Amino acid sequence: MLPSHWPKWTIILIALALAVFAVFFGLVLEPVAQAMMPRPTPTPILPMLHYAAPQSWDCIFCHTNYEKLRQFVADEAKLERLWIDPADIYSTHGRLGCVTCHGGTGNTQDVALAHQGLVPNPSDYREAAKVCVICHGNVRTDIPEKHIHTPHKRILKGIREGWEVCACSNCHGPVAHGEKPLASHEGLAAYCMDCHQAKNVPPERLKCSGCHIAPHDIALDCETCHRSTRTWSNVRLAVHPVELTGAHAQLACFDCHKKPNFRGLRYVCSDCHQRPHTFGDENCERCHTTEGWKR
Repeated sequence: MLPSHWPKWTIILIALALAVFAVFFGLVLEPVAQAMMPRPTPTPILPMLHYAAPQSWDCIFCHTNYEKLRQFVADEAKLERLWIDPADIYSTHGRLGCVTCHGGTGNTQDVALAHQGLVPNPSDYREAAKVCVICHGNVRTDIPEKHIHTPHKRILKGIREGWEVCACSNCHGPVAHGEKPLASHEGLAAYCMDCHQAKNVPPERLKCSGCHIAPHDIALDCETCHRSTRTWSNVRLAVHPVELTGAHAQLACFDCHKKPNFRGLRYVCSDCHQRPHTFGDENCERCHTTEGWKR
């Protein structure tokens, strides 16, 4: 409380003084507090792909027209490579437009001008960072639901750091031109394997396990059991802890084992067979043979 001899309006002056002091104190402390606070890391601004589909119609008109291309290209093999099926311009990548990925000059029928600054293969490791990686910079390396292991991690790192690595189109093909990724082992053998051997890729990466993730709980090379590169179901009896004879030798692996794993069985009759009689024990082979239960 104020002394009784002070005028009542003195409290107004005191309040104003306190307010001025509070403002002054806040102004002094603000830079100190800001200096002590942790600074948040700014979110990087992602690069943007220059969308140029509207500038690509002259490219499309020429490259989807055999007769137009023949005015400039005589070699039939080159003509076939440069021609684009009109349906492909409506594919996912085709809708981006030619100029978006290949560069050059859009909106011109002057062939020389249109091809100035053209990038023949935008998925080349020297170009992909400006094109493919903008959208596909976080693709998976392992695709367990398809048992596939890819080199994406190494290739993305190489693209970003300037190593000489495979172009995206080596496996995925020119996606905007209607081609699909290499899906057959024949294609892999004709391209990937030849290149890998020429570049002395480690031998273990030339095996099935170089591309495939084994779904089983045993460590065997895929080719130990699988004898077809077209279907996984074509298998042969491989290494087995006990010899399978008679009717047992005719069984498929997962007639006994729980797919996709192989462990857990003790290799005794009772693992698979239920004893239909009360006499005897679990050692069925005392009376029965693998040729048939009646023997």
